[in-house]
Amino acid sequence: MKNTYRALATMSCMLLASVLGCDRLNAADPYKWCAVDGGGGTNCGFVTIEQCRASISGMGGSCEPKQIVPANLSPAARAAAPKTDASGGKDKLMDCVTDLCKINCSPNIKKRFRPKWCVYFKEPTA
Repeated sequence: MKNTYRALATMSCMLLASVLGCDRLNAADPYKWCAVDGGGGTNCGFVTIEQCRASISGMGGSCEPKQIVPANLSPAARAAAPKTDASGGKDKLMDCVTDLCKINCSPNIKKRFRPKWCVYFKEPTA
């Protein structure tokens, strides 16, 4: 009888641990918000909506939740899911118009020293 309770307690702990561990899989990508500018360019590098709104402030555009399509969808659900850009958004880069962008994403700075968000902007002209 003790072995039955011990096995039940062990199984319960394992189930609880697996349920709690699944939350961490969803939280792996902290960037939950995308800025969409008037030209259709998208930057999904924002943790909070406030960061996103600050980014588009004065330039126009909108902020929207990041759309994630799970990999294990049925064929019908995959067909109905929003289509993603095969180029990864490289052909829809935003113009680098702010001084911050022009300084940090300048061609004079080696790419390895640039902030990660520079990949969402066209290289500023000198």
